Amino acid sequence: MGCNVNFSDIIGQNEVVSSLKAVLRDDSARHAYIFSGPEGIGKRMVARIFASTLLCSGRNSVERCENCQPCHLFSSGNNPDFYVVEAEGASISVDDIRRMQQDICIRPMYSGKKVYLIAEADKMTVQAQNCILKTLEEPPGYAVIILTTSNSNSLLETIRSRSIIYNFRKNTDEEVKSCILKKELKELEGIDFIVSYADGVPGKALTLIESEDFRLNRDKAIEVILKLKNSELICIFDIYDFFEENKDNVDSILDIMLLFYRDLLIAKKSGNENILINSDKKDIILKNVDGFKIGKLIGNIAAIEEARRNIKQNANYQLVIEVMLMKLQEEKI
Repeated sequence: MGCNVNFSDIIGQNEVVSSLKAVLRDDSARHAYIFSGPEGIGKRMVARIFASTLLCSGRNSVERCENCQPCHLFSSGNNPDFYVVEAEGASISVDDIRRMQQDICIRPMYSGKKVYLIAEADKMTVQAQNCILKTLEEPPGYAVIILTTSNSNSLLETIRSRSIIYNFRKNTDEEVKSCILKKELKELEGIDFIVSYADGVPGKALTLIESEDFRLNRDKAIEVILKLKNSELICIFDIYDFFEENKDNVDSILDIMLLFYRDLLIAKKSGNENILINSDKKDIILKNVDGFKIGKLIGNIAAIEEARRNIKQNANYQLVIEVMLMKLQEEKI
């Protein structure tokens, strides 16, 4: 995979970008970096931009020239001075790291540096982490190793202490929205909800806005909420099928339900429709809000959070969901 973007294309992460630009400007690259932050925040993109600029033989201070041989090779995904390690299965094995170490002994072919990207480095086994530690202790002068991770604390302290750590912060809603609009997507329905739901992670927002399954599940989850209102107990067992079908992404379903109940509560307490997260579902919310009591809405939000905790603690899934649905069911008035 090539790299056709520069630091100027990155929205947000100003502190990280400014610091990396200073490294490039001063030609002061260290031998190891850890990019830590939520999945989808842009760590890998920034790592590739940093790598491609380090390898560029004609860069102008902080931007790669895009015309030299290293740049052309990088853009085509064929630069031998750039090496990516990523998990093929559930983990990055010690053999994966040993292959990288064999390559690191070979001097760069086209640049003054060789850059190694270990993507999702938290997937390294303990043996793999101990193995790479040897390289971090005595790296060749031309080698730069970048580890991306959603949680730097999952790496050995000895690895962290030998690396420069950059923490990627969550983006603002406006920054996330800008990332979506830059893609010039045809389907932008529900963009405000997607931005809020993405919780500051552009990659998550872009994935969701292009996901037909997410849109269908969102509509179905809202339908479940409305169906539970004044429904008979027997319908709970029919509704459970939806949760069984979505067992692998139940966390997403629970998030959708939480945000919808939150909007019902906001509409009930303040009547301010301008701060609804589900702004594209405003008509549905306002039409149904009178049928919910404030105390019940607060209780429903607590019931969903309790169900989430129980699922994470490996409680019986069916029992947890059915108990939650019974708690969510509106009492007869």
